[in-house]
Amino acid sequence: MKQIIVQFGGTGDLAQKKLYPAYQSLLSKGYEFHIIALGRRYSDKASFQKEMVNPEARELLEKLDYVQYDMAEPESTVRIVERIEELIDCDASIELIYYIALQPNLYEDAIHQIQTIDSQFTCTLSKKIVVEKPFGFDAESAARYNKILSLAFKDEEIYRIDHYLGKEFMQNLLIMRFHNDIIRSIWNNRTIESIQIVFDETHGVDQRLGFYEKIGVVRDTIQNHILQIVTYLTMSEPASFTSEDIAIEKVKVLRSIKPINEFRLGRYESIGSTRGHAVETPTYAALKLYVNTFYYAGIPIYIRTGKMQARAVSQIYVKFKNMTRSVVNDDSIHENSVIINIHPELTIDISMNLKEPNTSWKSRPVKFRFNHADTFGVNTPEAYEQIIEKILKSDKSLFPSIREIYESWRIVEPMLQEGQEIEIYPARSLPRFASRMIEKDGIIWYTDSAAAKET
Repeated sequence: MKQIIVQFGGTGDLAQKKLYPAYQSLLSKGYEFHIIALGRRYSDKASFQKEMVNPEARELLEKLDYVQYDMAEPESTVRIVERIEELIDCDASIELIYYIALQPNLYEDAIHQIQTIDSQFTCTLSKKIVVEKPFGFDAESAARYNKILSLAFKDEEIYRIDHYLGKEFMQNLLIMRFHNDIIRSIWNNRTIESIQIVFDETHGVDQRLGFYEKIGVVRDTIQNHILQIVTYLTMSEPASFTSEDIAIEKVKVLRSIKPINEFRLGRYESIGSTRGHAVETPTYAALKLYVNTFYYAGIPIYIRTGKMQARAVSQIYVKFKNMTRSVVNDDSIHENSVIINIHPELTIDISMNLKEPNTSWKSRPVKFRFNHADTFGVNTPEAYEQIIEKILKSDKSLFPSIREIYESWRIVEPMLQEGQEIEIYPARSLPRFASRMIEKDGIIWYTDSAAAKET
């Protein structure tokens, strides 16, 4: 079967920085497919390839075509059909993969044009559609966009992307939890005291302010990336690692989470200064939630994420209850923990107490570290490469289901209400509310205490 990727948004940043390198890597590994990039910016294939593609990406240059495309021009679909016809032999079956790297409000027009394109072929035709996050802007729009996609595609043909599910650390969460009996036995509310998830970024959003103003931090990371991490940390073991069985367990987790009401929002003070207009979009959020299932009820999950921070930190900290400290009446005994560092490198630390040399039974915490690069090498596939590979293979195990998306929007709905109080924080500093939220429960952010020890 001949596979052709029709790349809507083919001249955008996502295509240039993530998709084309992923296509090149897969082609170099022996995968066979063709890409037709669509865009308005370039008038011909040569100028498009010169500006958008690494000249050393030989396999990609051979397979990457370009059609100048304006969605407002009906004749654009004629050019797309003509280019596809040049690539196919109708004696063989073909699969058209429509990759929609567009704003969701353009889905309806894109779907109508896709239907026009499909109707032109008499070949044995199968098709898929790939859409980027966020899927909608709230629960209502997500349902509306899904209805639009359903006009031309069955649910099994729709691939809704959250690229974090393509990252090795996400897949390792499930393997760590369900392929290790020692972890499985302690991963519950009898032993876990609290969980922290920190996703701090050093960059701002002025370079993509037009897009970010419509999105904000809740839609950018919390509704998708963060809640997906929560499901992987707290889901029950699926019957198998198929997309259907994983989705069943993830939906159970999301349905158990009440709409978030303990949260605060902020934005960095210089946002929009180069544009000359006031920006009200939040760029930082801190929140607390609970997963109200039998094995995880009562465990507070603290989350903070946002832009313009002093350090880039992507970390999960699982703190275990410290019964030993009370039993032996020694406050110097540290808790056990699992620390998963995602950026800049993937590591998993298990912190345990061991005797400090030349002391009278004094212990101190020691970390046992797994480093992904040291164990498996640095050349593991990027997230988008794994995601596209799954699409080519018709494997939906790394893609959120529409049920997960609906539940995620329900959970974050209070955070999307207009008129929220937003704290202005200086660039490169943590908003005050982020520390206050967790300190009132008698704890501090692990990442901040670790940074203090380093200095």
